[in-house]
Amino acid sequence: MHQMIELHPRPDALSGLGLPAIPYPVALQTFQAAVANDGELPLADMLHGLQLRAARPGADWQRMEPAMARLAELLAPDDPRESIIAQGEDWWLELGPVEPEEADALALQRGDALLAAIAPREDGRLRVAAYRPLDGRALEILLALASVPGASAEATDPRTCWERAQEAASGTGPHASALDGLARLSRGQPADADLAPRKPACVVAEIGTFHMLHRAQGAERRIARPWARRPATPRRAMA
Repeated sequence: MHQMIELHPRPDALSGLGLPAIPYPVALQTFQAAVANDGELPLADMLHGLQLRAARPGADWQRMEPAMARLAELLAPDDPRESIIAQGEDWWLELGPVEPEEADALALQRGDALLAAIAPREDGRLRVAAYRPLDGRALEILLALASVPGASAEATDPRTCWERAQEAASGTGPHASALDGLARLSRGQPADADLAPRKPACVVAEIGTFHMLHRAQGAERRIARPWARRPATPRRAMA
């Protein structure tokens, strides 16, 4: 893991992008590159840093949610579709409508807060609707469950994505949380299940950012196709 430092962008740069004035953890080399690039804000790295920080036990993750949601909006493609496919070489997810009260739906939650609802497709893969910004642990769970059997040497589990998700929700799988306060899968319906789902394009941006910057270390692990646009940011954005 790279050394992380806190980035404190200029207030006018943040307000111009609709971002709250909070510290943004980024890798030291990212900070140095931003300084060398006339202060252009590294939006994807800022989102990734918040995803990692929000996933920690005891983190004030709800305070980071507005920044994470806005960064995902800035990085998302201009795609109004209600259903979008996100995929890599060995994983596959559909981002689309899921009703939390569906009989088969599973909840990805943190405490009593609903992060995402997960339902099965006919082919055994997963359809996901996110209701809040996803932290690093939630994204790790989704990507692990979305691994397609037989897609690579690492994807050796013969079960379908949905079968693995059901096991994790039962509390017996490797993706079930044993620590209170962390993202986990469950079969129950969280108290705030009446939230409106987020735009699939924004969720794709979150997943793509995390996969590219956290999981992927080489070109072979990157998402198969470009998924995000990079908005222009003001010059001299850092103090």
